[in-house]
Amino acid sequence: MLSLVAAMVASTTPTTMKDQNMPSTFYPDAKSEAEMRNAVRVSLSRLQGGGPSPAEYWFVFFRNDERVAVAGAQGGLDWPIREEGCRETIYSLDFTHPQSLKCLLSEKSALGSTEDDFSFLRRIVHALLAAAGSGVSSPITVRYVALTTHDALAGAGVPANAHHVLDSLDSYLLLASLEIPPRD
Repeated sequence: MLSLVAAMVASTTPTTMKDQNMPSTFYPDAKSEAEMRNAVRVSLSRLQGGGPSPAEYWFVFFRNDERVAVAGAQGGLDWPIREEGCRETIYSLDFTHPQSLKCLLSEKSALGSTEDDFSFLRRIVHALLAAAGSGVSSPITVRYVALTTHDALAGAGVPANAHHVLDSLDSYLLLASLEIPPRD
């Protein structure tokens, strides 16, 4: 699985995180500045485990300093990559079970989103990755990825025709990716 995911991640264009000390912000359906007032801040409230056990990530969603939702995510495999003198550490969040996606979708109305389920999942998972990576300071590149499968998306009720836009390798799909450049 490590080489499979490393190849998949290397072939995608990740989002780069520049300001790592701020919570992630999620704009449900914002089309104008006035609508951005409904912005939802996503903060990593707890990270537990890691090492031989998968990490557990807990996130809190706030709108106007009021808690509007919570979500958890199971960490997947974490691994270092060393290639041509460059080093990178990849941390993954595992969304390969339909229930993990259904839990996020169950918060859609509380977060004020009216977009389709697939678009919502991609955007909210990216916000989770940004929150997980907030405050990271490392001399090497750190990347957070969210992995899922066609079966998990179908089990969560996401139409199959939406999945085709995701980068894939074998049966894994890259739902979101976030790169944090090195900082000393």
